[in-house]
Amino acid sequence: MAYKRLVAVVPVLEGKVVMSYGYTRHNPAGNLKTTLRNLDRWGVDEIVVIDISMGLDAPDFSLLGQIRHAAIRTPVAFGGGIRKAAEAVKAISLGCDRVVVETLIWDAPAEISAISSAVGQQAIIGAIPVVHSQGQLWAAPVRHAREALQICMRRIQDLQVSELLVIDREHEGTQGSHAVAGHIDVTVLPQKVIWFGGLDTVQAARCLQRLDTVGVAFGNPFMIQELAVHQHRQSIRTIAGAGALRKVTPYAEV
Repeated sequence: MAYKRLVAVVPVLEGKVVMSYGYTRHNPAGNLKTTLRNLDRWGVDEIVVIDISMGLDAPDFSLLGQIRHAAIRTPVAFGGGIRKAAEAVKAISLGCDRVVVETLIWDAPAEISAISSAVGQQAIIGAIPVVHSQGQLWAAPVRHAREALQICMRRIQDLQVSELLVIDREHEGTQGSHAVAGHIDVTVLPQKVIWFGGLDTVQAARCLQRLDTVGVAFGNPFMIQELAVHQHRQSIRTIAGAGALRKVTPYAEV
């Protein structure tokens, strides 16, 4: 059975893990190594580490070193400052399983093709922040002006990424407020989707029942409470059906 994934998003600001709210407010949430090891033993399916520090034009390779030294079993994707194929290759060589790109989608889509040639398309996730405003969906990248999602979809039509991390930018960090997935028809987006931002377990279960969806992602809730990953998994499986997510038993730290 091909299960869908329960994903943890870990924002890092100036080298420290933070809880993020709507891309504008950030609260300290500990160090990266401890966070990764906790999520690993709690049984999340994938971890996406994103460096949200301002002005990045290259990855912070010290963060990649911390990911490697955490020595966890869970697959890790890394985003933040990746601008060149060589940087993506280095991220993979330092222990990441995949890379996340956002700015390149607007600045240099040809470089995404170069990354795909170097590490494989399956190792690339494209991140699309989205807002719902004035009855319309807008792509809202950090370093570019907003554009209508229909225009963005043409931009990503032939993008060499395996999946899209579609982020409800305004409601990121506030459970139960997700306002994006319900406005996007199934199969409209050209790649398979991981939904993130403002989800609660009911909304996540609905997303997982969509044909275009391969995963749902949570950030703050997984950092606030011990074993929140396990509790979310159980609730989602109850609502969406046991076949939506694999059954996982958290293991004790040794």
